[in-house]
Amino acid sequence: MRRLADSAGTVEKLRQALLCCLNEREYRDVTISELSGRAGINRTTFYLLFGSKEELFKETCRSLVGLWFQRFFDLNIIRDTDSEKALFDELLSWLAQRRSALTRILNVRTDMFDGFLLFADEIEKKMAAQNILKAENGKKQKKYDLFIKIYSVSLASIIKWWLEEGEGFDEDEFHAMIERLRYKGYYSVLED
Repeated sequence: MRRLADSAGTVEKLRQALLCCLNEREYRDVTISELSGRAGINRTTFYLLFGSKEELFKETCRSLVGLWFQRFFDLNIIRDTDSEKALFDELLSWLAQRRSALTRILNVRTDMFDGFLLFADEIEKKMAAQNILKAENGKKQKKYDLFIKIYSVSLASIIKWWLEEGEGFDEDEFHAMIERLRYKGYYSVLED
């Protein structure tokens, strides 16, 4: 991605413009002209920052996963049940506020990328960066790496399911699914 030194604010405006557009319609119907207009820039500036609409999409996905995942990772640290429930409710609220855009992001399929896989890959990168699973040997490290991949795809699947079908399910059911994924998977890796 090509960036200008003072472009952070403009990049954020473009991310927000894309999210606004995705709240209204499908990704394929969003144009660079519209994104530029909503961000208050011209097309030339857009192309100085991003080579394509796909680059902006990928950057927006990375940013969203980063924002959500850091708070999600905090769940691993909290030991107080009430605090964990409050944080989990906050995370669900964050997802619900972005329901339309996130649902469309997770369902984007182009010749260049798959939105769901991009989302899951970003979760995997965030998990790997936490360095919580260190192995004393190569075999165990491969198992940890596989766990992170499976966990990331499973978490992205649960999020997608909740965004698309969650209207009929309460927060406690979603929380229980995440907890089973987190604890059963994590402890099965550690028990070896």
